[in-house]
Amino acid sequence: MYKLLLATDRPEVLEAFNAFTAWESMGFRAPRIVTSVNAALKSLKEHHADAIAFSFGEQDEAMLMEHLRTFYPLLPIFTAAQNPGALTAVLQELRLLLSRMNSDFSNDDFSAADMLQICRHELFRALLEGRVTGEESLRRCLRLLRSRIDPDKPCVLAELSMPADSDFLKGRWHYGTERLEVALRNFFGVELAGMRMLVCVLPDERIFLLAGGMVGAQTADSMTGVVSRHAQECIEHVSEYLHLDLTITNIRVMPRLAELARKEERNSGNGNF
Repeated sequence: MYKLLLATDRPEVLEAFNAFTAWESMGFRAPRIVTSVNAALKSLKEHHADAIAFSFGEQDEAMLMEHLRTFYPLLPIFTAAQNPGALTAVLQELRLLLSRMNSDFSNDDFSAADMLQICRHELFRALLEGRVTGEESLRRCLRLLRSRIDPDKPCVLAELSMPADSDFLKGRWHYGTERLEVALRNFFGVELAGMRMLVCVLPDERIFLLAGGMVGAQTADSMTGVVSRHAQECIEHVSEYLHLDLTITNIRVMPRLAELARKEERNSGNGNF
């Protein structure tokens, strides 16, 4: 059973959590409950928690978030829900994430940090494929995965392409698009000028470079210039080491990363983890 900490001073949230009875069937123990930020910090120090749900005023939440960023960067977090449906949805996503973070499914030595990073890439691939439904779902997933990308900051989306007559994926590289994405991450995946660069290779062989502004970071005045230069440098390295010729075919700025999410909201989790 996973252990959850609830930190909130809001009566409606406490009422919702106290009324919820399906903890065990969801794979969790009934949460430890505290009603102040100081009590939450003390509990995290003295008691193990697999995740933390919280709901405070803006100032208290900012103080708690700063502490979590500094001392618990891998701990899944989420905003405490106020109704059973929303709570059930986030617990389903959280249980799936925790299962992946704690499972032994590969001969590779994956740490919790490695698993979180894999899940973040899967989330952004789902976002580009149109499988993330609604801005609220995207925000919830970013928090659970402890991503530092800010959904309300501008992002740059660049599309890369191989030559029309290229047989790279059918000839020289026969490992599939997912393995190609893993290889390209080593070239493109950096933090630069207040942005996090993520590369995705979709099943239809389209390649995207997504640059999202990070929480608390100052992004460059010319985001497209930074992304274009970074992409071109990486393209040269990819050509040298993988013998794959890529070109930038389109580049655009989105006013907010969250606008890439589909508009329709759903009550259930999206299952990205």
